[in-house]
Formats: sequence, structure tokens, C-alpha cells
Amino acid sequence: MYPEPLTLVRESDVCTKECKITRIECFQFDCELSDKLLPGHGTDCHCGLLTISTNLGTCGLGQFVIPCGNLKGDFVQWASVFQKLKGLTLKDGLQYVHQKQEAWGEIRSHLIASALTNLSEKLENLSTASEQELIFLSNRTYLFEHSGAYISF
Repeated sequence: MYPEPLTLVRESDVCTKECKITRIECFQFDCELSDKLLPGHGTDCHCGLLTISTNLGTCGLGQFVIPCGNLKGDFVQWASVFQKLKGLTLKDGLQYVHQKQEAWGEIRSHLIASALTNLSEKLENLSTASEQELIFLSNRTYLFEHSGAYISF
């Protein structure tokens, strides 16, 4: 079981009141990018990245590895459940994730919660993006060239 996400969000935080989710993107990596970022992942899984953008210009990231047997339907169907988070505050988004945790399953719930946590930490600490995040965000062409599937809302 994954640790409880976003326990650091407090009622008084600016991010819980003013920060709203404006865009969510999911990239399913091809084999080349999967091998580069997650060596030894195997061919029996799907790897990718979820990004959450906000009206404050901050972006949260979450990487995923989905065993092939856990992906029911196609990747777009699997990721489309995140669409309901668009327009929500971080606090409301987390509450929604908790409501849907059983229906979504552990992998999806953990993925979106980790991206929300990453976003919250950036807002709270005003930290800069890591080197890997800068690569993702600065070279979107590379991401698109090495993604087998993509969804944005």
C-alpha cells in the first residue's frame, strides 16, 4: 500500500484556496523512453508520465508503471477518469481522488495523488523543478515523439 498522499495540504495554504488545476496530460512512453527512464522495467508493463498544470503556472509530475494485465481497455480510457479533476483546487482534487480510490484502483489513485503531492510541495516550498522535470517540460517534442499514446484535458 502506498503512503497517505498530500497530508501536507492545510486549509490556510494559498494553494488550497487559489490554485486550480487547469490542464492534465498523460503520456504513455514508447519502449525507448521507458528503457531510458526506467531501466529494467520489462516488456510486460506500460510506463509514462502524468502532468498537472495550474493557473499559478506550477506543474506537478507523476510517473507510472502499469503491469499489462492491470490495463483494462486502452490507455486513453484508463487515463480519462482524471478529467473530472480539471478546475478543482488541490484540496478538492485530493478529496475526489479519495472518493474514487476503490473504483480507480491503487495504481491510478497513487499516480494522481503523487502528482498532486509533487505540485503541492512545489507551491509550498517554491522549489525549482528537478533536472528530470526540466527535461520533460522543456522538450515536449521529444515527449511526443516517444509516446505511444497521449491524452490531454
